[in-house]
Amino acid sequence: MPVPLSLDLRNRILRAYKSGVSVKELMGNKIASQSAIYKLIKLEKETGSAEPRKNKNGRKPILTNEDLERIKIKINENSDITLDELRDELKLPVCKSALCNIINYKLNLKRKKDTSSKGTKSFRCSSTS
Repeated sequence: MPVPLSLDLRNRILRAYKSGVSVKELMGNKIASQSAIYKLIKLEKETGSAEPRKNKNGRKPILTNEDLERIKIKINENSDITLDELRDELKLPVCKSALCNIINYKLNLKRKKDTSSKGTKSFRCSSTS
């Protein structure tokens, strides 16, 4: 797969094209292929910029921002809540491990052992912000 054109090279191609250099001349310098040059010109006409488009591919998140906010509120209300209780109460469509990852990495909440009840495996959540 070819290497993407740098932003500097994109701008140089567009400046040369706007100053009157033909696409065939730009191709002759082995700067870029004909289709790449035409796509770049089209991109600049549509967006007004030579920057590449953002990649919108990939899996969409299951939980919305509102869901994340509800999770955060629920944990702040009851820091001893388990993942199963949280998932059941909020009717979240994710598995337990996914919910744990969301709490740890998206919401930046860390689970800490509850030292008040020795010998049990209960956890409490606390904010690391």
